Amino acid sequence: MLFKIHPANTVDARTTISLRCPGSRKEKNMNPYWKFRMRALTVALAIAGLGLAGPASDDATAAAPPKDPCALLKPADIQALAPNARIGSGVLTTNAPLGATCAYSWGPRTSEWGETSLSVILVEASKVWPAGLSSDDIKQRVLLEVRTGGPDASEIPGIGDGAVFTTDPKAHNATAKAYLVKAKGVLLDVTFHGGNALAQKDKLIALLKAAAARL
Repeated sequence: MLFKIHPANTVDARTTISLRCPGSRKEKNMNPYWKFRMRALTVALAIAGLGLAGPASDDATAAAPPKDPCALLKPADIQALAPNARIGSGVLTTNAPLGATCAYSWGPRTSEWGETSLSVILVEASKVWPAGLSSDDIKQRVLLEVRTGGPDASEIPGIGDGAVFTTDPKAHNATAKAYLVKAKGVLLDVTFHGGNALAQKDKLIALLKAAAARL
């Protein structure tokens, strides 16, 4: 998806640009859910940023995020979520200029949530919050997401500038997300989609830490 960034930090979806990462399955085989995940995340970030994205005294300008989030987690890492499943290479979707998504999916497909899957999303912070984010801005965001992030939402200590675990039971999702603004200039989101998503909390946090370490 190609987005246009407006001065007011709103996001306007225009067109979609899709690429294969080396060795990945064709995007037509990708769980359709992930084709919309990046758009929803970015719009939510932009809306949430309207009241916070003012000048920041300690915001950081960091290196551009990796072009390929598929390099952050390997199928062997993700196997912890489904030891008996066959998990292939991820499918890369670019969302220029904001970042990119890598989606992994595996069966069996169910009528309740479709295929089970995991997405790794990188968002370039400077594109969503051009005025920068201070440490206080990030703290406020994390606390807000803990309050509104569904059952068992909690802050995750020790990752970047702030991190949070949230759930969306109706969508069968659980997400571990980290603000890595100062060191890497990105927001990193790892989301599991499937049955009993909450039970994957500890494994998702471990995957988030592993992905962050490879940035």
